[in-house]
Amino acid sequence: MVVVRTEDGVDDVAEAAQKVLEFPAELCVPESLPGVCSWHGAPCTRRIDFALQSRVEVSGNRVLGGGNVLGLFGRLGERAGKVVVTRVRGWPLCPKCLVRRLVWFGAAQVLFWGGLLAVLAAVAARVVTGETAAVFGAALLGGFAAMLLAAVPFSMGGVPRVVRARTSEGGESVLVDRPHPAFAAEVSRGGGAGAP
Repeated sequence: MVVVRTEDGVDDVAEAAQKVLEFPAELCVPESLPGVCSWHGAPCTRRIDFALQSRVEVSGNRVLGGGNVLGLFGRLGERAGKVVVTRVRGWPLCPKCLVRRLVWFGAAQVLFWGGLLAVLAAVAARVVTGETAAVFGAALLGGFAAMLLAAVPFSMGGVPRVVRARTSEGGESVLVDRPHPAFAAEVSRGGGAGAP
């Protein structure tokens, strides 16, 4: 039997569905995970594997010690040493979640490749015509901006965002933000219902 807790200590499944559901990372295997989506509560049509990284606070002051490249690398090294990765196997996804991922990744692809095409077209047009025109500069800057903005939908389509999951600081448990009541109920019963 899995004990369902929220960060504020609530043991009620209905209240857990409104807050944060916490369960041991060892249960993140297809045999133990529910057969419903964590967001919509719909029956899963696909199970996916992914990794969750813990959020880490790095000590030190960016203003005093991290204002240069060496300070940046020191902070990155400290962060890398503290990050804990939790592997998740067989997380349930419903058709709505799959479509959401595809839409966000499709938008990222359009922005990135469209931006790259705009940059290349602006450079090629400048070389071919031999003129400097504001249109070429606008296309060049717009293309660079589109490529940079592609990171936003790419991040939004990531599995942790779609399933609203994260890991605890030590990596010993998985936290699901605002899970669907059906998902929370199945986790509290032990999960493992249905595996496509």
